[in-house]
Amino acid sequence: MDVDKLMAYQNMVQKSLRNEEQIDRKIELMTIINHLTFGPKNIVQKEQIILEAMSHGFSEKEVDHILQALIKENIIYESSPGFIKKR
Repeated sequence: MDVDKLMAYQNMVQKSLRNEEQIDRKIELMTIINHLTFGPKNIVQKEQIILEAMSHGFSEKEVDHILQALIKENIIYESSPGFIKKR
């Protein structure tokens, strides 16, 4: 096996691991959102999500990035400015 093929394989494995890690973080953040939402409306303040996630080792930037990804994937949405609702 030549070096180029080995490097390509290593890059593919690293990319796969990064993708799995991102999925794990999304699941972890959704778990936090599920714990924070209650009542018939399932609404939670974005700031409350950020504070709780930061206590679980997330950075504010990471939370913001994941929330945007979840909105883009149509899993959650911003029902009104500063409030997140599950679909």
